[in-house]
Amino acid sequence: GLFGYVAPSIYVDRRIKARRLEHRAGFPDFMDLLVVCADSGLSMEASLERVGRELGDSYPSLCTNIHMANLEIRAGRTMTEALEHLGDRLGLDEARSFSTLIQQSAELGSSITDALRVYSDDMRHKRLSRAEEKAYSLPAKLAVPMMVCIFPVLFVVILLPVIVRLYTGHY
Repeated sequence: GLFGYVAPSIYVDRRIKARRLEHRAGFPDFMDLLVVCADSGLSMEASLERVGRELGDSYPSLCTNIHMANLEIRAGRTMTEALEHLGDRLGLDEARSFSTLIQQSAELGSSITDALRVYSDDMRHKRLSRAEEKAYSLPAKLAVPMMVCIFPVLFVVILLPVIVRLYTGHY
């Protein structure tokens, strides 16, 4: 009974974690493609539609959420409301700040393309920082397995000939 009570929540938590990882990995690519579409002259709605189609194979969950945002826009919601809902569905702080960026750019009358370009550069920098952080934490994570698994074997290989010579008396 305990397994039947705990297993579904563990399964759902693992699925949520996998989706969040997919969203976090795909969001910088989403931003880069959005910048390219905005530079080519597409409107924001058309850019979201195009980017959603392009990311379908690589990030299906992110693509589904982008498609839902497009459907909300078609149904009559404003762009900022649809992007806020997208940020809430994705569960990423980057997506929420993206919707705030678009809203402020529209309210202040600044170029959305320039704002997207700066934000995309920031997203690439964050992705690189996360990769560097993982790389720097690797030696600390490998220290214990090396001490437990590799060093005892190394000591046996180095000291076994000495022990054999001492035992047989040929030192």
